Amino acid sequence: MTLSAKLLAWFDKNQRPLPWRQHYRPYDVWISEIMLQQTQMNTVLPYYERWMKQFPDVRTLADSDLKKVLKAWEGLGYYSRARNLHHTALEIVRKHDGIFPSDFQTIHDFKGIGRYTAGAISSIAFNQEMPIVDGNILRVLSRVYAIKAPIDIEKNKPLFWELEEKLIPKGKARYFNQALMELGALICSTENPSCAICPIRPFCQAYKNGDPENYPVRSKKVKSIKITAAALVLKNKGKYLLRLRPLGEIMGGLWEFPEWKLSKNKKLSLSLIQKRLLKLVGDDYGIHATSLEPLGVIKRNYTYFNEILHVYLHPATGGTGGEASAARSEELHEDRRSPAGDRPRSSQHLWIHSNKFSEYPFSSAHAKIVKLISEPRRTK
Repeated sequence: MTLSAKLLAWFDKNQRPLPWRQHYRPYDVWISEIMLQQTQMNTVLPYYERWMKQFPDVRTLADSDLKKVLKAWEGLGYYSRARNLHHTALEIVRKHDGIFPSDFQTIHDFKGIGRYTAGAISSIAFNQEMPIVDGNILRVLSRVYAIKAPIDIEKNKPLFWELEEKLIPKGKARYFNQALMELGALICSTENPSCAICPIRPFCQAYKNGDPENYPVRSKKVKSIKITAAALVLKNKGKYLLRLRPLGEIMGGLWEFPEWKLSKNKKLSLSLIQKRLLKLVGDDYGIHATSLEPLGVIKRNYTYFNEILHVYLHPATGGTGGEASAARSEELHEDRRSPAGDRPRSSQHLWIHSNKFSEYPFSSAHAKIVKLISEPRRTK
């Protein structure tokens, strides 16, 4: 049997019963592929199930408010994916009468869809013989062919696309592409690959050489930047101050408590963090606070940086210094000062009761701040 035949036979018996595999509806495959970008399968599955109940088809998604879409995405991260889904749904309704197009180039032209995702949708939803190369497939191909060309160098990537395309059996793209990804996810793992039960072990050069974990090869390891940040929960007359991140910025369209980046690759003492935070809230919001109540510390890990977010509470309950000016409006208003004090920008603010938090989409870190607010705090 050929490598492709062995892999297809294995996939037929061992594939996971994923919900979008039931009918291979283009809409289902599209949503699953976007959710799976930069996100693990176990994390995606419950989000996918909830999403389908709220937005079962393209028209429902297009007719929904962006705020509701972002709320459904809350906690998945990389929120531009949700905004792009909503934008694309509107475009499909407007230009394609609500029917997901099958043409590869049309799919590729949609916002937030690159070559891999367009190929995945084309092959999985429409069974078109289009190659796809994700992290799992890169790892499998690197080991099968013992490829020493570093995968993080752009000029080396066409090699993997060409190899994958040649392996696709005619009429079997839907299953073969998924089989390669499934093999990488379940058998050909990054560490301790299960070579003993791998269906394509006889074809694997890295296994024959006895060094599968040396693949894929990378040219260099990127060092993570360490960020220290602080967020301030401002409370006034039972309401909390939120601000809306502008569209076009990272996590645009999400609401958050006022937050500032304080340092990069430099450790700050707690006293200095509080001192800087008190100055920033005075400069940006006119609140002349003298003390802060610590609520907790939240760690955020991204591809290229790790952040520690220190969260404090300041109950601006009337009467001193700039507190009145900070609470001057309980309506949405514009503030063109930069929260970091480094450049002007437009930012919307809103005072709301805590019972309204469920209506606003937060990033995962600020959703944790909501929980910190709700948790009873110990008194000393």
